[in-house]
Amino acid sequence: MMEAEDHNDHSQEFDEDPQDGNEHTQGKKMLPPPLGVFETREILLKHVRDFALTQGYMVSIKDSSRDRYVTISCDRGGVYRKRLKTDENMRQRKTPSRLTNCPFEVVGKKDDDVWILTIKCGEHNHEPSKEMSDHPSCRRFTEEEMLLIRDMTVAGKRPRQILKALKQRNPSLVSDSRNVYNVKAKIRREMLSGKKMEPSSSSSTATNGVVTSGSAVELTQVKTLLQNGVVLTGSSQAYLENEAVHQTKALAAELCYHFYTLGWFSGTGGSISIKVHDDSLPNSHQLIVMSPSGVQKERMVAEDMYVLSSDGLILSTPTFKPYPHQHPKCTDCAPIFMKVYEMCGAGAVIHSHGIEACIVTMMNPFSKEFRITHMEMIKGIQGHNYHDELVLPIIENTAHEGELTESITAVIRAYPKATAVLVRSHGVYIWGDSWISAKTQAECYHYLFNAAIKLHQLGLDWSTPSHATIRNVNGVWGCGMNFNRGLKAGSLSFDYMIEPLQHCILLDIEGTTTSRSFVSNILFAYAHDNVGKHLAATYDTEETQDDINLLRSQIQNDLDQGVVGAVPVPPDYVGKEFVIASLVANVESMIKADRIVTALKQLQGHIWRNGFQSNELVGAVFDEVPEALERWQAAGIKVYIYSSDSREAQQLLFANSNYGDLRKYLCGYFDTTVGKKDETHSYIDILRTVGVDRPADMLFVTDVFQEAVAARAAGLEVIIPIRPGNNPLPEHHGFRMVESLLEI
Repeated sequence: MMEAEDHNDHSQEFDEDPQDGNEHTQGKKMLPPPLGVFETREILLKHVRDFALTQGYMVSIKDSSRDRYVTISCDRGGVYRKRLKTDENMRQRKTPSRLTNCPFEVVGKKDDDVWILTIKCGEHNHEPSKEMSDHPSCRRFTEEEMLLIRDMTVAGKRPRQILKALKQRNPSLVSDSRNVYNVKAKIRREMLSGKKMEPSSSSSTATNGVVTSGSAVELTQVKTLLQNGVVLTGSSQAYLENEAVHQTKALAAELCYHFYTLGWFSGTGGSISIKVHDDSLPNSHQLIVMSPSGVQKERMVAEDMYVLSSDGLILSTPTFKPYPHQHPKCTDCAPIFMKVYEMCGAGAVIHSHGIEACIVTMMNPFSKEFRITHMEMIKGIQGHNYHDELVLPIIENTAHEGELTESITAVIRAYPKATAVLVRSHGVYIWGDSWISAKTQAECYHYLFNAAIKLHQLGLDWSTPSHATIRNVNGVWGCGMNFNRGLKAGSLSFDYMIEPLQHCILLDIEGTTTSRSFVSNILFAYAHDNVGKHLAATYDTEETQDDINLLRSQIQNDLDQGVVGAVPVPPDYVGKEFVIASLVANVESMIKADRIVTALKQLQGHIWRNGFQSNELVGAVFDEVPEALERWQAAGIKVYIYSSDSREAQQLLFANSNYGDLRKYLCGYFDTTVGKKDETHSYIDILRTVGVDRPADMLFVTDVFQEAVAARAAGLEVIIPIRPGNNPLPEHHGFRMVESLLEI
């Protein structure tokens, strides 16, 4: 009994040892891997290594003949070599701690077409490891990972990018970027010496959802893995070398030659990417063929193309060519191509350096858009007809092509109808749902670019239906493209301003011509403070009775709908004091809930009128508004107002402004009786009322993003002003912004 108690006491002390931070305690015996029969050597190795990790030890290959046997030992086997001390000052090695001459050893032997695992010695002479990452063999890469590192190294990827891709495939990977650096250095040495890393010749299989190397991969198996979003490595030759992939690579090479003859791919510039069509796979999981960078496009053949997975990993690289050819590198456009595939569901993307695409971005250096209409070839652009206006975004060029990705992402979101993006002084990216669609549109786009250039040379406006002569304003030729990079207010006089394209300008009030703080803190506050006073003073007038009846109708509707804060209005015979008190309570509830309904707007307008007439209110507009209105009138541009406030309230504000009566510059007023400001049909009705046939001839200026979206959907040009107190805008909203109306 005493011996048992002593044993238990010692066990308890050991279990509570704070030094033991691993699930494999010092008292646990590390077991050898279960015996078994395996299809390939790689599966056997993986079986042994995976089991070793669960026990707290790691293994390494001690001896091997690839097609006969493999001896696997504990990586703590062996002993350190003794170093001869030839110099007293020689630095001494620290006390060795990792190698313990561990006797553990298992053997895998090939018998017929299978591999059989046997245990030679299943014992260890050391405790389980607390940190498995301390084992160098844990940080070694598999053959699949080595091939992936090689492919991504050839493609110019950085160690950090490679490590991220490896960890996406294997989340339990303990290797770090230093290990990737070492492999990359080895690859460079092999490349310089003329050697090439070859894939394993053993048969392939799918283990844990990853296709391992080999040439006997079943096509159906690979397709299944692709459909599940699994990344294939360059060693999955059976699928990567099938007829569909080869035909797509040959097609890409043929199109490169064709586009070279058109001047789009000259000087090694330009590139193309095509998805491999496979009916058994969804479009989002198709393989992708891409051209290399910095090569003579007209001399390429199918073998010069890269093959990538649907998530952008390089699966197959071109063969090396002798001097003077450089080592192949996947196109620098690859990140942009992948973003277009992701966002647009494209089947092919073309990047052209055609001179036409460069010149149209340079004819107006301030333009952020290319516009053209009433040209026959517009019908060749997806989603467009002859009468439509074709609008393409223009982004600024960067030193490195990959840096364009963020800008292109933003304009794709802002221009969902566009199938191309122009890059100033650089070229154009064009895509379609197939290579035929992309090629057809590319030819149409270049035709339209060329047409715009020729019309510009003739002094004709390519962006209007009539293609009439471009007007000369004060010695400066206007052009059909909009100013989308605003000039600072006051930096240029009116004599040097190019005539705007729009014939009409539609202005919002709050946050555009007038500060939001004035509307909320002055106008609304005045109406709120004077509701009771106004109703009492004008109660018996026909106008106020109309206001009360409209309010009664709204309040009754609120009561029927169960609106919080709505209280019944007593009948007139109860007395006007009680009627007014209930109306004021309802008005205060509406204002508190930010429910500015038609009845309240009408009443507010009448209260404001009394305030302006008594000089208790003065309409406040931004300082540059009068000058901007005067300039637009002088240029023959008609200006209209569209506000949530009633038309009467709008006229009161501009008639009694801090700069005098500004109504002489305004041609009309619209309120929400034409429709809500965040609904597209409202702007269509305004266009019909004004008599503007071409929506782009009207410019809408508003600070509200939802209103801007609705107006753009109706075809209007839109500008958003930057004013103090305006609400924040979504990131990458895609609208032009100005700090002053003088910039328009």
